[in-house]
Amino acid sequence: MPHSLRSFLEGLDNRLLRIDDEVDPVNQVGILCSDSTGPVIFNNLKGYPGWRLTDILVKNRSDQGSALGVTEIGEVCPELARRMARGPGKSVLVVDGPVKEVKLLGDDANIHELPIPIHSQGDVARYLGSGLTITKDPETGVRNEAIIRTMLTDDPRICSFSMAYRHNWLHYVKYAERGEPMPMAYAIGLHPAYEIMSNWSGRHEGYDELEFAAGILGEDVEMVKCETIDLEVPAHAEVVIEGLVHPTDRMDEGPFGEFTNYAGGSAGPAPIFTISAITHRKDPIFRHMQAVRFTDHQPLITLPMEATYYNRLRETQGDTNIIDVFVPPWASQFTMIVQMEARFDGQARDVLLSALSGPNVHVKVAIAVDEDVDIYNAEEVLWAISTRFNPEIDAIVIPHERLHPLDISIPDSGGYEKRMRIGGKMAMDCTKPATGRKEARAEYRRVDPMGDEDPTIQAIREMVRRPR
Repeated sequence: MPHSLRSFLEGLDNRLLRIDDEVDPVNQVGILCSDSTGPVIFNNLKGYPGWRLTDILVKNRSDQGSALGVTEIGEVCPELARRMARGPGKSVLVVDGPVKEVKLLGDDANIHELPIPIHSQGDVARYLGSGLTITKDPETGVRNEAIIRTMLTDDPRICSFSMAYRHNWLHYVKYAERGEPMPMAYAIGLHPAYEIMSNWSGRHEGYDELEFAAGILGEDVEMVKCETIDLEVPAHAEVVIEGLVHPTDRMDEGPFGEFTNYAGGSAGPAPIFTISAITHRKDPIFRHMQAVRFTDHQPLITLPMEATYYNRLRETQGDTNIIDVFVPPWASQFTMIVQMEARFDGQARDVLLSALSGPNVHVKVAIAVDEDVDIYNAEEVLWAISTRFNPEIDAIVIPHERLHPLDISIPDSGGYEKRMRIGGKMAMDCTKPATGRKEARAEYRRVDPMGDEDPTIQAIREMVRRPR
């Protein structure tokens, strides 16, 4: 069977929290998802009979591992990096699929009838934050996927959306230059591996992110034709929304609480999407992605980033021993922690410079640490910064660099519709002296408490470790 949202949820077993109490998806789901520590599904949505809603599927490394079939937390990033290096799989066009079980065309395509929440206090409207948008290059025919925020309006067939300046934006520009509307579809409710790879920002000549994810999962992705536009969409999605993007018209969009946990940074005139059809399963599950606090929103972007940089950084100086890469959700995607072995003087600095000049504009601070530092533990990372970092010689500050448009700590340059920011980046070498400097390195050996290796007290250790 193809990988789908349902196959993933079934595989979670008792790790999936099922809520049968009635919940208002518009006004209550935001805080419930933000508070949830793991996968959750709401089975009783007030005002939306027949619908269910799920979220928080890949917030932590263990659930990301479930999406990729990886059991060791420390192997999630390296294993994804290895699979990405294999290249894409294939898409296969099929005649029909579960997403075609219900078809709503024209005026019947009412997006207000989907259980789309208000994410945050202060949001200007309900926002679709989980739609995997699909567009196609009008010249090459190659598709592109991205997850972008989409604002509902009073008109149930009109939305506006915020689009980053990457591949789908280039598609839009090509259509606009022709004076033609751009076909676009939203696919909602896919296996998380497809969601993860839709956030990949690298080059992909001749294939799209869905095919890239198919290669990672070891399958072909089944696609069906849209009802009203010339696009193909995943046959096993829960919901598909079809429509056209006007080539020139704009509409105010925002404010919206973003992954930074701020609402500022990118509100303004945005393209307009006119809905022409909605198709979905008979018993649809709405896949929500809550934007604020530290939810799926951050790791869905950072996981493919981490794997991309894992491969990139290993090539620094020909062959660097990169152990793991982590972009912490609690740092809002702007800080990267690299766990590595520094074999030579200057190697960590070169790795950090490579991290700051990679394909994503998110990374503002790059930190290098050794293998004895748990990069998933903020206490450990801050300890390394405090005890292995000399700001006078171990910091590199690079001025006048392009940074993420939602980073409000960086001045707005006013370019590209006022969504470009130029500021500084910083590298922090928090590694021990290189392995070649044995005596100096030995001073940084961490001391362990007495009894650490005593096997006779393991049961007692488990008792005292329990939260209380």
